[in-house]
Amino acid sequence: MTSLAEVATPPTARRVRTRQRLMAAAVAVFAERGVIGSSVEEICEAAGFTRGAFYSNFADKDALVLAMIEQGVAEEYAAAEQAVASLKVEGARLPAGDAVAQVLDQLNHGGRSDRTSLLAQRELLLYAARVPSLREPYQAFADACRAQVDALITDALRFAELEFTVPDDVALDLLMAAHDHMQQNALFTDRLDPAAMQALIMTLTRPRVEVCFPRAAEEL
Repeated sequence: MTSLAEVATPPTARRVRTRQRLMAAAVAVFAERGVIGSSVEEICEAAGFTRGAFYSNFADKDALVLAMIEQGVAEEYAAAEQAVASLKVEGARLPAGDAVAQVLDQLNHGGRSDRTSLLAQRELLLYAARVPSLREPYQAFADACRAQVDALITDALRFAELEFTVPDDVALDLLMAAHDHMQQNALFTDRLDPAAMQALIMTLTRPRVEVCFPRAAEEL
C-alpha cells in the first residue's frame, strides 16, 4: 500500500522521463496493433525498459491508457490556451472568425497531429468505450476538458468582438463535431484541411451586438 508520504512526494525527473518514454512507445504500438492487441511487453520493448519499469509507473495497461488520454487532451488544451493568450498580447482585432479559427487550429495541431498519433487517439477512445471500468473516469475527464475548451472558445469570441448566431451550446457542439470529423478525415488523406472548419465558423458567428436599453423617463 502506498503511504501518504509517497503520494505527497513529487516524481523525480528520471521518473517523469521514464513515463514519457513509455507513453511515447505506447503511441506507436497502439497505432499499429490497437490497445487490445498490444501487450505490456511490446510497449516495454519499444521503450527500451523492463516490465519492472512499467509497473513502477503504471498499475496496468488501463492506467497507461488513462494517462495517455489525459496527457493528449492537456497538450491540445495548453496549445489552444496559448493561442488565446497570444491574441490578447498582440492586441489586434482579427477578421471575423479568425480568432476562433486559431484556437481550434491549435486544438488540431497543438497536440500531435501525425497519422500515428491520430490512430493512437482513436484506439484509446475505442478502448475506453469498450472497458466498463474506464467509461466513467474517461467521461468525467472528457466533460471537464470540454468545459475548459468551451470557455477558451468563448473567450476568443469575446476578444474578437464576435458572438454565435445560434445558442452557444449548439454552436460549440457543431465546432467540436467538425474538429473531430476533420481529424477522422486526416486518417485517410494524411492531411488536416481547415477550410471546412473556417467556413463553419464564418457561418456560426457575427459581430457582437451591444444591446442598448432606453433610459427611464425620469432620467431624461
